[in-house]
Amino acid sequence: DRGRKITEREYLENSMQAKPGQEEKNKLRDVIKDLFRERDCATVVRPVSEEADLRNIQKLPYDSLRPQFRTQVEAFVKKVYESLKPKRMDGQVLSGRLFVDLATEYCKAINNSAVPTIQSAWTSVVQHQLRLSLKDAVQLYRSEMNAKAMQRLPLDASDLNEVHKAAQADAINVYTGPKFDPNSSAFKEGHVALKSKIKQLHDHVKAENKGKSMRSCEMIAKELYMREIENKLDVAGSYRNFDSLLSDWDQVRKTYLLKAKGPAREEVLSTWLFQQMVQSVQVLWTSLQSGLEADQGALQKKVSEAASRSAADRDRQAEDERKKAQKLKAAEQKWLAEKAGLERQVEEARRGAGDADRAKREITQLRETERSLRDQVSILQQSVQSAEHDAQAAQVSAHKGDSSKVTVEVQSLKMQLARLLGDVRGLGAARGELEIKAEHERQLVSLERKLQKQLMDARRTNEGMIENLRQTYEEKVDGMKEQRNEVTMRSKGYQREIERLRSEAEILRHRIASAENEHAFEKRVIDSAQKQAELVLASLEETGKAKSEFAQIHEELEALSVGRRGSPMASRKDEFRGRADFRNDGSMPYTAANAAVFGRTR
Repeated sequence: DRGRKITEREYLENSMQAKPGQEEKNKLRDVIKDLFRERDCATVVRPVSEEADLRNIQKLPYDSLRPQFRTQVEAFVKKVYESLKPKRMDGQVLSGRLFVDLATEYCKAINNSAVPTIQSAWTSVVQHQLRLSLKDAVQLYRSEMNAKAMQRLPLDASDLNEVHKAAQADAINVYTGPKFDPNSSAFKEGHVALKSKIKQLHDHVKAENKGKSMRSCEMIAKELYMREIENKLDVAGSYRNFDSLLSDWDQVRKTYLLKAKGPAREEVLSTWLFQQMVQSVQVLWTSLQSGLEADQGALQKKVSEAASRSAADRDRQAEDERKKAQKLKAAEQKWLAEKAGLERQVEEARRGAGDADRAKREITQLRETERSLRDQVSILQQSVQSAEHDAQAAQVSAHKGDSSKVTVEVQSLKMQLARLLGDVRGLGAARGELEIKAEHERQLVSLERKLQKQLMDARRTNEGMIENLRQTYEEKVDGMKEQRNEVTMRSKGYQREIERLRSEAEILRHRIASAENEHAFEKRVIDSAQKQAELVLASLEETGKAKSEFAQIHEELEALSVGRRGSPMASRKDEFRGRADFRNDGSMPYTAANAAVFGRTR
């Protein structure tokens, strides 16, 4: 301005100054100054340098614009947002929705040819907004309860209460979000309506939770009872005593408390499960009693059968021993007979061996005699030859008488020679006989050896048979002894089992007797109390009380007496429910359970 640098605001104010000769524009300038008391101006450079880009600037990306232009635009936007202030009505900040509602009320009044009143219009807007806030708050509470509670039922009471508190807090925040005057009657009425609606919805959720909890707890209880208790009760012998049954019930209770949820958990535990526990105890008592009687009969039968089998085994063992003794005696006699026969054969062989020795000696003597005879024969032959030679030589010079003498001598020598040859032949025949006899003796010796070998083999065979028979006999005797020991041990085991069952039966009888005594004592107490009540009534009648009062007192005493005459099971059950039925962890005390069990048993 005249060579002086001015700011953007100064430029705007200079433009708002009246100019001579511009009346219409001056009026417009005055209106702008009156309506916009706080005003400012922002100048920006051209966004692009090229004219072609300027014509199509709406198609260009923001990053392609000049940096100086972008900086000025961003500074302008920041200044606008920093200078804006929310519109208020009676101190209440108007949101866009409230502003639209307020404008709508103005338009309705104008369209109805009425003068719009700001206060009445604002009141209508506030009431409408409170109704919308109430509706939104209730809808939020309903949606949160559906999502966090109804979809997860059953829930424990504490968990459901936490979800309810969180949803209620969110709903109240939604209702109070517009920041209306909390002291206004409309706000208070809406707040009361919100609490009432939340209570209705909460009660509905609690009822649904209890119903689902009841169904879920009953289903869990029935499933656990069928799986852990009923299936075993249906099988005979699954429970041998009450401790195992109570142990299973304790496990059922723990599992039930872990799985069951919701407000019906304790109720189902104290009613349905308690009744099933009492019934299972009664069933087990009946089963054990019948089983005890059956076991006693079976054990007695087994003992008698074992005794009869033992007697039969003893008789059979004695018979087997007698037969084995007979077999051993027969085998021994046979072996002795064979031994005697073999000894006789050996003795005969020995005698035959002596004859063979004599035959050998005779053969030796005969051979020597034969050699001597052969020597004599050879000598005689030589003598005959020499005699013949001498005879031939003397034939020439000797007389005829001498020749005959020599001839006679020669003949005598020939006869001696023939006799010697006959003796030699006889000796040869005797030698042949002796050789035959010696061969026979050798055969006898060989036969003796064979007999001795057979005797030794037979002896070893008989000894092996006797040893096998002895071992078999001892093994059978040991087996029968083991069987007898086993039968004895079984008999002792049966006796111990009978004693144990008898002791358990005796304990149960004592318990029943104790329960009956307690029941009789309670009955005496009830009778005594009734008599005392009658005496009290009589004394009161004597004092002159009104008959109506007597009748009322009499009815109360009768009701008390009838209540006392109720079944012990009912009193036990009420006691189980009334006292501290559950520990801190929700478990059922065994004292109450046992009292209820024996009360039902009576």
